[in-house]
Amino acid sequence: MAHPLRLDIVERVGRRGTARAADVAADLEIPANSVSYHLRILARGGVIEEAPEAARDRRDRVWRLAQSSFHLERRGADSLNDPEASDADYRSASGAATLATFEWMRSAWSAEIARSQHPDTDPADGLGVLSATSLRLSREQMGELNQLFKTKLQEYSQLNRDEHGTDLPGDPDSDGEAIVFRALWVSVGEQAPEREAGTSVGDPGVQRPEDDASSSSTASPS
Repeated sequence: MAHPLRLDIVERVGRRGTARAADVAADLEIPANSVSYHLRILARGGVIEEAPEAARDRRDRVWRLAQSSFHLERRGADSLNDPEASDADYRSASGAATLATFEWMRSAWSAEIARSQHPDTDPADGLGVLSATSLRLSREQMGELNQLFKTKLQEYSQLNRDEHGTDLPGDPDSDGEAIVFRALWVSVGEQAPEREAGTSVGDPGVQRPEDDASSSSTASPS
């Protein structure tokens, strides 16, 4: 999933419930053979699987998600600092997928900026929001904020969709027309400052690298 286009493909398959390469290609306005290539890679990785019950015949390849959400995070308390705590391949893949998620969001935000600058755009139509700040919190407080966002994201991601994440016709949970928004929450602890001369790791107020705040990323089709 370490590829922005694959994130788009996963999202489209999830919203449709089942999809052919031609369906996704039409949604994303890209060649069907390119979509087929990425679908095969996603299938090899276990992200999607074939849905033979939705196929018209044996040659008709229809896909569905193998799971409804994808969570990438460190394994174990010390895995980011202890190379024996988790395998390097997993850590490398997790980091690459995270960067792809950033690119997936960046492309959407760039399109939002371009759309908002168009002379025919009504300012009231813009619902994209970007907020950035720094927070001075304890680990416990940051954990509470992260959990609050995850809980709300999960709650709202289920609206206007069935239990499998497929878009429901008629938008039953909304008062008007439901459209798709991309949402990303990121929290990163500052790196430990360089140790001053004469201090030791055990001194009060000196943060060790392994004490750095943990981070995780979620890439989901919703």
